[in-house]
Amino acid sequence: MSSSESAFAISDDIELHPIAKSRSNSSRDSAEQNSQFSDLGTSLGLDPSRSKLKSFLYRLWNGPIVPRDDPVQFKSAYIQQFESFPQRISAPFPAKIKLPFILLYYTFWLFILQQALAPYLTEQPTWEDEVSGKSLDVISISCRQESSIWRGKNAQCGLNGKKCAPFEDREVYVRCPALCDSESIAYSSISVGDQNIKYRDFTIGGGRLNFPVNGSLSYPYRADSFPCGAAIHAGVVSPYFGGCARIKFVGAQSEFPSRDGSVGFNGFFPASFEFVQLPKCHNCFDPRVLVALINILLGFPVMFLSNSGALAFWTVCISGFWTIILTFDPPMVVKAQDPESLATLISLGFQRLLPLCFILYVFWKIACKTTLSYPSSPICKTLIWYPLFWVGILNNVTFDRLPVDRLTITDILTQPGSIFATLGIVVTIVCGAVVQAYHLWKAGKFREYLRLYVGFIVALVVLGNLAGLNLRIHHYILAMLLLPGTNTKGLTAMLFQGVLLGLLVNGVARWGLASIEETDRSLRRADPTGEIKPPTFIGYEHSNTSISWKVQETNTPTMVNGEFISPHDKLSQFSLLINDIEWYNGPNTSVSLETLAAENKILSQLILSSDSSQDQNLYFRVSRSGGNVRSDYTNAAVLKYPSGQFSFPKPGLTK
Repeated sequence: MSSSESAFAISDDIELHPIAKSRSNSSRDSAEQNSQFSDLGTSLGLDPSRSKLKSFLYRLWNGPIVPRDDPVQFKSAYIQQFESFPQRISAPFPAKIKLPFILLYYTFWLFILQQALAPYLTEQPTWEDEVSGKSLDVISISCRQESSIWRGKNAQCGLNGKKCAPFEDREVYVRCPALCDSESIAYSSISVGDQNIKYRDFTIGGGRLNFPVNGSLSYPYRADSFPCGAAIHAGVVSPYFGGCARIKFVGAQSEFPSRDGSVGFNGFFPASFEFVQLPKCHNCFDPRVLVALINILLGFPVMFLSNSGALAFWTVCISGFWTIILTFDPPMVVKAQDPESLATLISLGFQRLLPLCFILYVFWKIACKTTLSYPSSPICKTLIWYPLFWVGILNNVTFDRLPVDRLTITDILTQPGSIFATLGIVVTIVCGAVVQAYHLWKAGKFREYLRLYVGFIVALVVLGNLAGLNLRIHHYILAMLLLPGTNTKGLTAMLFQGVLLGLLVNGVARWGLASIEETDRSLRRADPTGEIKPPTFIGYEHSNTSISWKVQETNTPTMVNGEFISPHDKLSQFSLLINDIEWYNGPNTSVSLETLAAENKILSQLILSSDSSQDQNLYFRVSRSGGNVRSDYTNAAVLKYPSGQFSFPKPGLTK
């Protein structure tokens, strides 16, 4: 046994019984044994003159006498044959022979992707009308609100909803992407009567019909429901492959009962839509799952056969990046009708790729090169590191399914289940950090990384206390913070490094290099600001069916989204919503329902359409308005009409 092996063996067995194989009662043997113990203890950092605690801390800080960072090794001769296979087939061939084969393989890879992806991105989806034989255009939309179908919440459809008309006898043909089962969630609050919908699918009413009725496949959905989410809810579109849907507007409904988990609304709404049977469609299905599978499968040989590690590293990172950009979680919807749509997406991809390549190069040098370069375990790289890399890359179907929107106190407290999910994430990170810290200690790298992470913690504390800013640990930033600590060759580095690198590539591809410090305004999304307070309701007068409100006038300018607005001068109008549609915009602080109905045929039909002997719910919200500026709205006051029972709104604001 060599001297280094002997030292390592001793360092792993500190009971010291190999040193004293027999115990002599003579003072000379005892002195020699004590001398050997003293010399060995000093070499290990266990100075007999120190206390046990000091000795432990000394060894903790200085690490083992012989640092060791070995790759994963298997005892089975059969597995060792697989482990050595990449080296055996690569060694006999020079680089000038291997390079053409590598280029040919990449060419084949790109050709397969082009065949799978190009038609979806470049060819316009169409219907084939069975009656006329004509091809009808289909619009490609995202999983959330589509302004060409419904402009948006509150007053965005204009007075009486005219900007969103017609409310019936209109058909729209849409192509929905895949994964809208989780992407059709309202991440900012949207009012539905007296409910504020957030962190759930925004589909109101509807539901699947067991048997088609006159061509209709679903019950009516309220027209502001997210179309693709509603299509999945109705069973018209696949959550995994997307598809096309035919939307038919069928006019007003007196209520929208909740079915199969949708949002219920017990009041009238002037517009609704159903899904109706489809003619033959072309180029409707989203190939993102297929493209991801192609990239994963074709990356396995590169990962297993690459000895240097660099080729595998850059191959999987670049293929993963473009998988996110072009198909699996694109930052914008490609519309074949727009000739610059795909070019814009590719341009955005290169804008994010260049800085990402620099970041990847840094992490290759400081962590990934150690883990992936020879000597390393090809089996562990292929069956552990590589699959976990794709777990991180496909974040929108892995970690994004957890009930955690953003790691801010407000979001964690608001989103159901977020507290427990966040605790689970924190516990997982802490346990992983402790395990990996031990392997860094074994490799003799503990001191330098302890200093590094103390610096990280100090920097985060400083950033978290900057006035007017919020510390945002995006998942790509979390990956950047944790990746340096995976600079070892063992199994734990394989486990942690793959998923962290995947999160880094996914975050930059999907969202760009978002700032670690963000303002309250940028985090607010479309939630209430509270910068201009809305009026407050006074009540309902049954004798003349009037609802009234009051406002505290002020002449002091108010800052709204960075602009000074004088409420007294510029917000002299009032916007009144009834059942989430604006039916009045003017200077009066009192409005009669009978007068409004007499002036508006649609509202009159909606109010008088139900049985007059039974009450119907009317939901009122009011705000101040002037030009393009509006205050927040109140929460909904509820009037049971015509009996006149009035309930004041709950405290709070809506946007």
